[in-house]
Amino acid sequence: MRHGRHIKILGRGMSPLLADIDRVRSFVADLVVELGMRPLGEPILHDVVLDLAKLDVLPFSDEGGVTGTVVLSTSHIAIHTWPLRHFFVLDVFSCRDFDPETVERCLSSAFGTFALKVVNVDVDYPADD
Repeated sequence: MRHGRHIKILGRGMSPLLADIDRVRSFVADLVVELGMRPLGEPILHDVVLDLAKLDVLPFSDEGGVTGTVVLSTSHIAIHTWPLRHFFVLDVFSCRDFDPETVERCLSSAFGTFALKVVNVDVDYPADD
């Protein structure tokens, strides 16, 4: 049976770092290398303009941050940041196994993270018949 991994990390970090699209781009590119993955192209990131008027408005309206993805030969990495909330969500999925602690270490280095909640979803694929 083959084994892959899918983790979602919700956490808090330093607002100026979470708002910096170049830092987020570097984080994603560095994470791909650290995990030994192969990207199928460059990371695609968007800088959503910060808007204090949208903070704490219901229904939720994105008050800005950085959002982006990189497609891997084995799946994807996606990140969404909300600097006004000091908050981010990271999704890393691969049909290959990887070490979640490597992801946490890279996050800490890039964004000064704290209060992480890691959801680890093991992926087992049936053996070929």
